[in-house]
Amino acid sequence: MSSMLVVARTYAQAIFDIAVEKKNINKWKSVLDLFSEISLNRLVQSLFFRCLDPKRLSDIFIAICEDYQKKKVDTFSKNIIYIMAENNRLLLLPIVFKEFTYLCSIYVHTVEIEIISAWPLKYNQLKKITDIMAKRLSKTVNPVHKVDKDILAGVIIRIGDTVIDGSIRGRIFRLNHVLQS
Repeated sequence: MSSMLVVARTYAQAIFDIAVEKKNINKWKSVLDLFSEISLNRLVQSLFFRCLDPKRLSDIFIAICEDYQKKKVDTFSKNIIYIMAENNRLLLLPIVFKEFTYLCSIYVHTVEIEIISAWPLKYNQLKKITDIMAKRLSKTVNPVHKVDKDILAGVIIRIGDTVIDGSIRGRIFRLNHVLQS
């Protein structure tokens, strides 16, 4: 696991703990979504690489967010930006948002699974995979289907950090590994 992901998870977990304590998960989700969206802008990202004072960078980022949403950013949200700017972590905002969303889904007993196949799956195929995964995980499942032509055939299912590789490419790779050992 990359160190950036670990750091992003730490921020996401801290924010999530505050959100649960204050009972405003949806508010934090929308704030992090805004921060993530703004941080993905190329011009904003260019600010992250300049030698700006963290306080100045935070103030600029917050001003952009306030201008974008046409309202003030609250003190707690500003503090998150100040802390992340101080530690040179503003580029991690999209990952923090993704991890926060994952924590929210666990909190409400819903999990998002990513189903990757070589071609578009039919409704009944997606439903069957979703039903099996819901039973296996004992949670409500939100499937996200993606097509990747490099798979050849089969399906890859991603649930957070867990990967179930049922693709032909994965099977050939595992067979090659067994034959070489």
